[in-house]
Amino acid sequence: MATGISLLSFIAFYLLYSTSKKMSAMGSLGFEHSIAEHGKATKYLSSALMILSLGLSCFYWGLGSGTFTFVIILMTVASLVILLAPLRLLNYRFLGALFLCSILFETLLF
Repeated sequence: MATGISLLSFIAFYLLYSTSKKMSAMGSLGFEHSIAEHGKATKYLSSALMILSLGLSCFYWGLGSGTFTFVIILMTVASLVILLAPLRLLNYRFLGALFLCSILFETLLF
């Protein structure tokens, strides 16, 4: 569940980051050009995903700790996106390996 919440937060923040005027369309994941074309719809979709992620976090961990955990996840994801996106290190292989390891650790340790 924590991996799913983190994945939703990552997708939502990356979509919001891709609609930024300061970010150039790098195309490392392949769908950045269509995001730039549909900026308003992308912002609505990413806001909805962010609210869904917050709601799932509050459902899973409770209201107070869920909100706190969501903020921690969002800060971590935002830092990774801002640091790794300009270096073009965010690709499907890296993200797949990251979330696969996260799912394995979540199921084995918790």
